[in-house]
Amino acid sequence: MDKREFVIDEYNQAEKAIHVDYNNLIIMSVKLRNGYIAVEHCICKDPKEFDLEKGIEICKEKIINHLLSIYHFRTIENPEKIKKFSMKTK
Repeated sequence: MDKREFVIDEYNQAEKAIHVDYNNLIIMSVKLRNGYIAVEHCICKDPKEFDLEKGIEICKEKIINHLLSIYHFRTIENPEKIKKFSMKTK
């Protein structure tokens, strides 16, 4: 799975809230499974041309781009050298 697929999967599984204010402003908040919250907005200059579906898509792309900018995958060099251990607790 590449980074974009991972981020889209995280977005799809996230809790989402959408608020519409003033008949032309959309605010979308997304809470990921790890608790991270991303918030984006979209505003239409002319309320007569307001399109909710288009605005939601714009917010979605903005959030996905934000998540792509903060997620960094690491490659583990020589994974066979990672020491494994187990521990018992009472």
